[in-house]
Amino acid sequence: MTIHSKKIAIFCDSRKESGGEYQHLLYTIENIKKHNKENLKFLIICTSKKLNLNLEDENLEIHYFSMNAIERYVCYLRNFGPLVRRLKKYFFIKNKFESFLKKINVDLVYFTSPSQYSLYLEDIRFLITVPDVDHRIDGEFPEVTGRSEYQRKDEIFQKSLPRAIAVITNAEILKRRLNYIFGVQNDRIYIINLKPARSVNNFKNIDPSKQKKIRENLNLPRNYLFYPAMYLPHKNHKNLIDALKILRSELKKDIKIVFSGSDIGYLNNLKKYSSSLKLDDCITFLNFVDDDYLPYLYLDAFAVIFPVLIGPTFCPPWEGFKMKIPVIFSELEGVKDVYGDAVHYIKQPLEANNIANGIKKIIEDKELRKKLITNGNAKLIEIEEKNEYKQIFEIINKYRKLQKTWKFNN
Repeated sequence: MTIHSKKIAIFCDSRKESGGEYQHLLYTIENIKKHNKENLKFLIICTSKKLNLNLEDENLEIHYFSMNAIERYVCYLRNFGPLVRRLKKYFFIKNKFESFLKKINVDLVYFTSPSQYSLYLEDIRFLITVPDVDHRIDGEFPEVTGRSEYQRKDEIFQKSLPRAIAVITNAEILKRRLNYIFGVQNDRIYIINLKPARSVNNFKNIDPSKQKKIRENLNLPRNYLFYPAMYLPHKNHKNLIDALKILRSELKKDIKIVFSGSDIGYLNNLKKYSSSLKLDDCITFLNFVDDDYLPYLYLDAFAVIFPVLIGPTFCPPWEGFKMKIPVIFSELEGVKDVYGDAVHYIKQPLEANNIANGIKKIIEDKELRKKLITNGNAKLIEIEEKNEYKQIFEIINKYRKLQKTWKFNN
């Protein structure tokens, strides 16, 4: 069997409701199908049908594979247990993950997020996507370091990233952090900017009946600020709610906000807090919305607001660019390398007054709105023309070329 008859597995163990990770998976699949000029063979591996990924229509071979805790631990020990690692060629328990991959003829794995399964590979090589190193930079937040999340992520990063043939990230600042903190070689780190969700990126024509149905089903207001983000402390919803209170008092205008995203326990507190400020009538709290609903949520918004406290890479700013509405974003380290002059920046977003002033500027300065929309569209075109995803094929082809020095055709 030749090297080129081998397959590349796209591995996913994140739920659809994870948001950005799910959209990155869809974007990966779409671009692989679009740019696979050499007809490399790809397949998809998911750890469960319960991930709700709905990938059956992607016209790629799909496999479902998972291991229980004991099986995972055995694989882990084979790599990182000092005694087992030395004795593993005599060890009667095999690496179930690699045995499965070899059975389906996979010789390279592309992890679309920092997966623990990357720890279990011994002989099969892999590339891996790392969207952030927040646990090292912003350890104050409970969702970043609580419940052993710090230990989980750091173990993956420390033990998997140096072994990866390539690490994919989304910004220059993240590349610098990966190099400095985890010692990943610069020439093994590749930047691929995020893109709009596929449903937004492919949106062309408004369906009036569908728009009406969505407005009614979600009980949406008109002309609102839109903040699509999971309900987590670092997303800074609370200060945005405070900013809304300030704006409604100062401007005497009926400004409204629509939030949407998955909840892992903070949403009820946010609802209670907004009620305590008597803002129930001007805030809409939505859960995670279906992909085909998403473009319509942008259509009725006058701006995308993203006062996040850690980052700087997220899909919604790109979606705002695509839907031609202005974007307000926190001025974080390295953020201007990502969005340039395409967003209106909020300095020190922990201060509600600063968020309020940023929103006020967008409301009152029509020329700024037009400029941001123009710059956002230009930024989106610039990234599309770069065709950054060709780097994935360059990584694969380089590895396959190297393989020929130790593998021969049968």
